Amino acid sequence: MAFTIVHPESHQTSWVPVYAADTCYIGQIVCVDIAAPLAGVMPWTCAAGTNGSTHKDQPMGIVIGMNATAANMAYSSTYKCQSITAAADAAIFGATTQYRGVEGPWSRGDPVAMVKIHHIDTNTIIRGDMFDTTYGVAPAELTVTTGCGGDGLDCTTGDTDVATVGGFATIYFRTGENAGIYRQLSTTHINTHEWEKATKGTTNIGDKCVIAPVNAFGPSRMQIDAEAMFIATESDLTTNFYVIHVRRLDLSVPGGEYVEFRIDADNFCMNRA
Repeated sequence: MAFTIVHPESHQTSWVPVYAADTCYIGQIVCVDIAAPLAGVMPWTCAAGTNGSTHKDQPMGIVIGMNATAANMAYSSTYKCQSITAAADAAIFGATTQYRGVEGPWSRGDPVAMVKIHHIDTNTIIRGDMFDTTYGVAPAELTVTTGCGGDGLDCTTGDTDVATVGGFATIYFRTGENAGIYRQLSTTHINTHEWEKATKGTTNIGDKCVIAPVNAFGPSRMQIDAEAMFIATESDLTTNFYVIHVRRLDLSVPGGEYVEFRIDADNFCMNRA
């Protein structure tokens, strides 16, 4: 289900307006647009530069609810969840559209599209689904075409979507002598892969594996899709990426790949370089 908080009981919730003409979905990471920080929340922008240094949009929370009624509620067949779209700011004057469910200091009679969010900060552990280009499409399962040659330190596979970044990618073996083993890749390539910690057995032609552009633990990189609904595994992470700190990576289930992480503190600094 897109993005969720691993320990939601420890995080505050609140209702916030949606940025004019933007659409929000359940499970989406929303941010504050630094160019218009008081207008509402919007999908967290795809990273441009290191830690989104080009736009500096600040992540604020994960959508867990919305104030739409049956008359203005929409279902997204793409993301398999409900969504809400805000009207233009000027259209609010004299509006008769009905909304409901808002709690807290906001007026229940204010005809504004709003979402309920779980607030996130530098300590929040988030679980995110990993998909290839499109929501629901699993990262490609690769087949080994050249084995490790007896040293357990390399292999060749079919092509990945994009070259991995050395030190910021993980290979996981699903079949063969090394089934169940994760290794951090040290090479930048689309099909020739090396790692520093040898595997226990020989990697053989025909073995199945999957490669993810994140580390199994610790500092890593990631890119999100345009609606901030999943981690985009096909993205080139050499220039445009967010820094995250991985707590758990699970690539064992095809179509169920996910990572648990916290967002680097730099993303929460409004005036960062």
